Amino acid sequence: MRASIGGRSVLVGTGACAAVLAVILAAPASGAAGDPYGTLWNILPPGQSGTITAAGLLQVLAGDPNRVAVDGTNAPPNFADQLEMYDALNRRDPASITTADIGTYYKRSDFTPQTVVRSAQPKAGVSVKWDSYGVPYITGATYDDTMWGAGYAGTKDRMFLMDVLRHAGRARLAEFAGATPDNLQMDREQLRSAFYTEAEAQAQIGNAAIRFGAEGQRLMHGADAFIAGINAAQNEMCPGGVPTGPSCPAEYAALGKTPQPWTRADVTYVASLVGGIFGKGGGHEYENALWLQQVQAKFGAVQGRSIYNDLREKNDADAPTTAETRFPYGGGAINERQPGVALPDLHGPQAPGTGEPINGTTLPSGLPALVPGGPTSNLSMNTPQGSIDVPIVSHGMSNAVLVDAKHSTTGHPITVFGPQTGYYTPQLLTEEVLDGPGVKARGVAFAGTNLVVQLGRGVDYAWSATSASNDLVDTVAERLCNTDGTPATVSSTAYVRDGRCVPLDRFEPSYLAMPSAGSPSPPQRYTYLVLRSNHGIVQLRTTVKGVPVAIVSQRSTYQHEVDSLAGFARLNDPGYTTNATTFKAAASAIDYTFNWFYTDDRDIAYFSSGRLPVRAAGTDFDLPRWGDAKYDWTGWLPDSAHPQQINPSRGYLVSWNNKTAPGFSAADSVWGYGTVYRSLALEDRVKAAIAHGGKLDIGRLTGLLADSATVDSRAFYTLPALLKAIGDDPATAPARALLQSWLADGAHRVDRARTGHYAHEQAIRIFDEWWDGGGAAVARDLVAGKLGETLTSELPQPIDDHPRLGRGSSWNEIAWYGYVNKDLRQLAGTTFASPYANHYCGDGDAAVCQATLATSLADAVRRAMSDEGVTGVQQLTYDKTQDDIRSATAGVVGVRPIDWQNRPTFQQVVAFTGHRPRP
Repeated sequence: MRASIGGRSVLVGTGACAAVLAVILAAPASGAAGDPYGTLWNILPPGQSGTITAAGLLQVLAGDPNRVAVDGTNAPPNFADQLEMYDALNRRDPASITTADIGTYYKRSDFTPQTVVRSAQPKAGVSVKWDSYGVPYITGATYDDTMWGAGYAGTKDRMFLMDVLRHAGRARLAEFAGATPDNLQMDREQLRSAFYTEAEAQAQIGNAAIRFGAEGQRLMHGADAFIAGINAAQNEMCPGGVPTGPSCPAEYAALGKTPQPWTRADVTYVASLVGGIFGKGGGHEYENALWLQQVQAKFGAVQGRSIYNDLREKNDADAPTTAETRFPYGGGAINERQPGVALPDLHGPQAPGTGEPINGTTLPSGLPALVPGGPTSNLSMNTPQGSIDVPIVSHGMSNAVLVDAKHSTTGHPITVFGPQTGYYTPQLLTEEVLDGPGVKARGVAFAGTNLVVQLGRGVDYAWSATSASNDLVDTVAERLCNTDGTPATVSSTAYVRDGRCVPLDRFEPSYLAMPSAGSPSPPQRYTYLVLRSNHGIVQLRTTVKGVPVAIVSQRSTYQHEVDSLAGFARLNDPGYTTNATTFKAAASAIDYTFNWFYTDDRDIAYFSSGRLPVRAAGTDFDLPRWGDAKYDWTGWLPDSAHPQQINPSRGYLVSWNNKTAPGFSAADSVWGYGTVYRSLALEDRVKAAIAHGGKLDIGRLTGLLADSATVDSRAFYTLPALLKAIGDDPATAPARALLQSWLADGAHRVDRARTGHYAHEQAIRIFDEWWDGGGAAVARDLVAGKLGETLTSELPQPIDDHPRLGRGSSWNEIAWYGYVNKDLRQLAGTTFASPYANHYCGDGDAAVCQATLATSLADAVRRAMSDEGVTGVQQLTYDKTQDDIRSATAGVVGVRPIDWQNRPTFQQVVAFTGHRPRP
């Protein structure tokens, strides 16, 4: 007879069918009340309910004219309640946290609501119950019913934010929310990242269905049901599209907009936005090529190449990795002499690429230039109340720590993990519980793509992710030509493809931006240029050795953003994901580049996903390649070659966006996988705790992660080398004493008692100024000892990722931390597995290096004291509110800032003690 397991039909005998059903349905006696398989908690600040109606707006205004909602005072239900729990953990001494305390700082993550606050049956076959935290529990009679309920319930909580995201994905944000400079720049960058015609976006779900066969067909029908649920909720909240209804989000009236029905294309546009921000790596070959040529012009080809390889740290054997085992990928040192390499001319002529205004369009002055590789700082989306920062470069502070059964007091794995997607009001992520045929999952997904749970738990397993930033974007130089046979210039709009001169695809997307609360500017039409070759979207036109070329971004997930839904659907399916091995098979269907982690009652596992190209011979991993067919990608890295591990011998898995595995090359856009990475702050604590047979419980593990969350890892891992190199310098002795005391206390930035001041604030003030203040930076002073000021300033890497940016993140993917650590230690005689070929501080002269660093510190102290008008370092202060986590407001109501902690947005605490019978 046939049995259906997770929506798949399999042929089995009668006895076998009974055994299969027993495996799926049986529950062991172990586990906590309410969940037969264990105890799980999670947190998602500020709160699940993100819709503000006119009545809700009045409630907030009654307590605060600045429209800041505080739970327990003027916030609507579930709008800011989880923010208070999230902040409260940072007040607690991490060493004192026990398992009994976790329920104070996290909410239970079960499949059955502990309390039902309200319920609805919006259509036949669909039931929704909301618990006391506002989380919807969606039950469907069929798979499609469940998907319909996901669209319906998700819209109730995120309707306006979903609208913002789909317009941003369409590159029409300025049309919807106002033509502010930020919104205009966001639209231009989105065109360069993921331009689609309406027809192309509409077709993506159908194309994904073809790729995945029966799985894809089920998902396509589910997507249509999901869209129908969205539209049903919109019609219910804003009847007739009128934005003044009592349940309609207040932002529509503020903008003078009316909600429009959703289509398949909208899901694609949201997926393209999310995938283009959080799920890609690489694409900086153009910038790398320019800097390589500059350094070679000063030092010659051979030494210039060695300096580039030092500072690139493509495969630094001293970098912390998540997997223990080696996974070779990406090749060795840079080789610009390969025949397929196309080095752009340093001072060649240029013509615009995609995103440039045309047909009389004028843009506000001061917008940053559009360059290949994307912006070097964050973008923003402006809404009626505030700005939504979009982290193009930094992927926040997603982290994961999984301890195996051998090192747990329960004899089962324990896990704390979660993704960081920034702090927003409401959150970009929305929580849901999906329960129907072929799906049983609880967790979060990006609003507008929540027909699947993307991070969360299944029946007896849980999973999460950190950004891997692996290389799935390349830069291609297409030879330009003219179809009439005349000589090409950088203004030409045709290219050589398979030996023929063919026109570049040309589009001119246009929209009319009207005055609104977001932007009172007069009406203006904006029209942009889009050029595209068969490899991807044109970023710029320039020359290579005098030959006119189009610089094109080729991304493996372009035209395939929604395909990854199939992998998520597998993770949601209890019939598919039954153990660590099937988890890896599910994660392998996710094309975005993420590190995926899995835990159940027996195993911990890791798999790094991504549609990673196999590159042709004659090309270089770090540099642009010619668009000739012989240099095209030759296939995709097989699943077996992706970094992965089950139950590692060291007893744990740790990730904080660090390098995936030994031998697995860092993407050309990632230069920060050196000796210093913030994952060390967590790994060092876990390693020490389990040394010599130690065992952890879930409370202790949570405390270790909370302790690492307030460490200035930049300081902790660079100050020892800096202070040792300076030595006994009398002029800087008072400052060094303060820095040494802070370092001895763990280099934390924390005020658990909420006194209004950090402990060691004088040291923090000094170090921040020393690292990057007043246009000076100690790391640049160090590297300039070899490179000189000009080359050092043009090194295409940011100097810092500081919490004062307000997004909560810090110390992520910054190469300079490792440069300081390795160069100074190597100069002092430390041996490394991957030593630098060159010395940088003082050009290798220890005395000159010492003088450089001492002068740099003395200058920083003088600047700090001058700024504050004090005469001694003991009088220095630090305004810790600079570091506050400030949630970006996506609508008309915001939430209060909270003290900084380096922690995921959505975080799960997982302790499984049972499992379905394993086949």
